[in-house]
Amino acid sequence: MTEEVAKKSLLLVDDHALFRAGLRLILQSKIKANITEIEKISDVSELDVEVDVILLDICLPGLNGIDGMSILQKKWPQARIMLLSALSNHQDINKALALGASCFLNKNTDPAVICTTVQSLLKLHVSNTSSQVTAIPLPAVTEAKSLLSIRLLEVLGLMAEGHSNKYIADKLFLSEHTVRNYTVTLMKHFEVNNRTKIIIAAQQAGYLT
Repeated sequence: MTEEVAKKSLLLVDDHALFRAGLRLILQSKIKANITEIEKISDVSELDVEVDVILLDICLPGLNGIDGMSILQKKWPQARIMLLSALSNHQDINKALALGASCFLNKNTDPAVICTTVQSLLKLHVSNTSSQVTAIPLPAVTEAKSLLSIRLLEVLGLMAEGHSNKYIADKLFLSEHTVRNYTVTLMKHFEVNNRTKIIIAAQQAGYLT
């Protein structure tokens, strides 16, 4: 049974009504929360509600999700922000996390993972902790295995571009030994046994386009 948290407030920011409706149904099936929907960042000026977690699409009309984060953070400074997109652009993900987003989810992510991640963010909000969920949940795996660190994402991105361990080490100011350890960690994470299979699994999971 999915653990429920005390009733809180969620904000869905997405310009596709069908996606919002589906996401609302998914969230309502597992989480006790008041859910508000808007289509674009500028609509926040019309809202007079408390918000604990924001599910924010990156590709929005007018101001995009990443550039509009500051407006949301100013209005709801304690709210956790989950970025959503149909594309997993490595640079956009890192930028969003650096600006204060708690996590990124591909829109193809398994619904159970979406709910679990939102519940985790709500718990972080309730506990008033400043720690970030600086990771991308992976579909169809257990929660304990579902998170990749920013450094692992950097290694994964460079690996997918075909770079050697030496290049990755130089690029990220790491030792080759450390890069090899990260590679082993990625193999364990995706439950595969070589670099090629890491990339294939990451593509299937929505990490890479």
